[in-house]
Amino acid sequence: MKFIYTSIKSSGYPPTLADLREELDVSSNQAVLDFLKILENKKLIKKEEGAARGLKILKKGFEVLGVKTLIPSLGIVAAGPFKYSMEDLEWKEFGDAKITDDIFLAKISGDSMIGAGLADGDHVIIQKSQEFRNGEIVLARDNNEMTIKTLVSDNGRSYLKPENPKYKNIPIYPETRLIGKVIGKIGGKRK
Repeated sequence: MKFIYTSIKSSGYPPTLADLREELDVSSNQAVLDFLKILENKKLIKKEEGAARGLKILKKGFEVLGVKTLIPSLGIVAAGPFKYSMEDLEWKEFGDAKITDDIFLAKISGDSMIGAGLADGDHVIIQKSQEFRNGEIVLARDNNEMTIKTLVSDNGRSYLKPENPKYKNIPIYPETRLIGKVIGKIGGKRK
């Protein structure tokens, strides 16, 4: 468990079977898989089948280790027009007991959401979702670009609304995908 945690924290990725085999000083992948199965049965980790680095420490695993939860951080996301966002996930320590598997962080870049209490440099907590309501602050993706805006549905048309009057509304096109909703920010709940 400690090796998996250290690997994620330092490199951003869980260890491979070869890494674990070397760390545990065993000669077969089956021995490593047996250890992982024990941890999975105890609900300390989750293993994705077929993924070389498909290990995830679950909430109970972080508690057993006595460390803060590591959650993925998307990097910088625009609070302005759609802007290219880095896809390389970093991992951040986060001590909130409410963290679930569908949560990640993003850092705000820009000032289009200052009216909603989200300023340039703020870290927001985003929950992946399939359902969105009028007035929710959402993370939207258009091809490889992302932005954070308020979702507005008005008379059958939907658009992304900035919370700063110097910016224009952004239409939602067929290729626009809503990924998640902002449920808070580091250092306090959003307004």
